[in-house]
Amino acid sequence: MSRAKGKATVWADIPPILSSKALLDKGFKRAAKVEARGRTRAEKQKRLSVAKVQALGDTISSSLDGYVRSFPSIQNLPPFFRDLVDILVDTDVIRKDLGALSWCSRKVLEFSRAYAREIGRTMEPSIIELRRKEAYGRISSLVRQVSKHLDALELARRNLSDIPTLDLEAPTIVVAGIANVGKSQFVAAASSARPKVAHYPFTTQEVSVGHTERGYTRLQIIDTPGLLDRAADKRNRIEQQAANALRHLASAAVFLIDPTETCGFTMDAQLHLLATLRQEFPELLFIEVENKLDLLDTRSPRRKVSSLTGEGVSKVVDDLAAIITSRALGASPHPIAD
Repeated sequence: MSRAKGKATVWADIPPILSSKALLDKGFKRAAKVEARGRTRAEKQKRLSVAKVQALGDTISSSLDGYVRSFPSIQNLPPFFRDLVDILVDTDVIRKDLGALSWCSRKVLEFSRAYAREIGRTMEPSIIELRRKEAYGRISSLVRQVSKHLDALELARRNLSDIPTLDLEAPTIVVAGIANVGKSQFVAAASSARPKVAHYPFTTQEVSVGHTERGYTRLQIIDTPGLLDRAADKRNRIEQQAANALRHLASAAVFLIDPTETCGFTMDAQLHLLATLRQEFPELLFIEVENKLDLLDTRSPRRKVSSLTGEGVSKVVDDLAAIITSRALGASPHPIAD
């Protein structure tokens, strides 16, 4: 099982992307604030018009360039983030949207500079005003042409901003299982995470992360969306996020089981899902843990916890930390009962 490598990307740092109308408003407000001096009224008008056109062009162009630079290069992302971005948004569409903004930025600068030069070559007030209005119109038209690309990138930014900040080198426990078995409660009990927990299926719709320390080791504990027992190519976008975390992040995995079956799925269905995951990720260590000990103790040999009360959770994390540390040091993993 290959682990994701590289530095975490802080997706929340991508700035909000303005609509075409808001971006034009920003540019025109900047242009309205510029000042110019001249020995004559005509010279002042010319210089002021040149400054306004340049301010509008520079503001629009620099804003568009900033949007493009703020999006990380998808092909250079670590595998976990590259796959996750591809799950959450259409990366091919994002590339086209960013390309459209780059094109618009270049054309805006091209027009603003051309009109500024033309205005600078004339002293006729009526021509100066005409060229300034033409510049404003051409630049506005360019920005409106990329309106749908601005809107699409803002939607993508909102989706990507929910991606948690992760240390891709840290030992990581991924908590997996069928829907509504108590994964979020387990992560909350085991770590610093405070995921939203509700008592109905499919509550967790995205990967979230918590941390805990064992000695000198800081562990990441990942809460994943519920999986259903179906082929990988049939999974929806939410389930794909869970599989992606198992594939790229997990040093080891807790497979949480609800023996009370109040999750809405039978034990047979849950164990069949586990068998499917073990076949899909043959190199990954899965530890079977029965949850809801406060409701039922099956007396099976599996680990047992109550995510609600916290009973047994710390012991499971202790054992996994020992296994992960031993593997990192090249020693044989500690045996653990499933």
